[in-house]
Amino acid sequence: MKIYKHENYKEYKKAQIKKNKRKLKHVWVKPAEILMLSKKIKTYVPDASFGICHGVRNGWEVQELRRLLKIEVIGTDISPTVKEFKNTIQWDFHNMNDEWRNKVDFIYSNSFDHSYDPERCLNVWMKCIRKNIGVCFIHWLDINKDTIDSADCFAGTYKEYGELISQNFNIIDVFGSPGRKIFAINHKKSEKINEI
Repeated sequence: MKIYKHENYKEYKKAQIKKNKRKLKHVWVKPAEILMLSKKIKTYVPDASFGICHGVRNGWEVQELRRLLKIEVIGTDISPTVKEFKNTIQWDFHNMNDEWRNKVDFIYSNSFDHSYDPERCLNVWMKCIRKNIGVCFIHWLDINKDTIDSADCFAGTYKEYGELISQNFNIIDVFGSPGRKIFAINHKKSEKINEI
């Protein structure tokens, strides 16, 4: 794994906002992947009523999941531009929102590679996931991990992602296409998550 070291949080946030604005109209996730994800959500969390997508830029995946699942789904992004889009809020996904603690049926993100501290980030997300019910879905892309920068600041191989996740959580499924996988993660039966 490789993580870009920012001088401070201000530098991290500035890099994220700059990239967000530059790619505001770009949608990274493919429609077929969102359709596949919606089917997995229905399989693993059949009674889901609330989901969160982190790092949504323009909120496309939020609107698609709302349409496909017909439930409440919101999106977050660190950039203030997110306020321009429906069902989204400005939020740094590394931070805990106590209103979400143990209340979210699923979390999806294709922006995990934007984390300056992936272990902390994953722990925060999993604290929001309902125990014994919810599932977190993290998109992984096969890229050269030497291509990290101040915005795409975390990279790891498929194996490294799996090892990071498995330290504290269960990988219950991995699906997608070659080079583009989605890890489905839930809580271990007797796990204790480090306090954030």
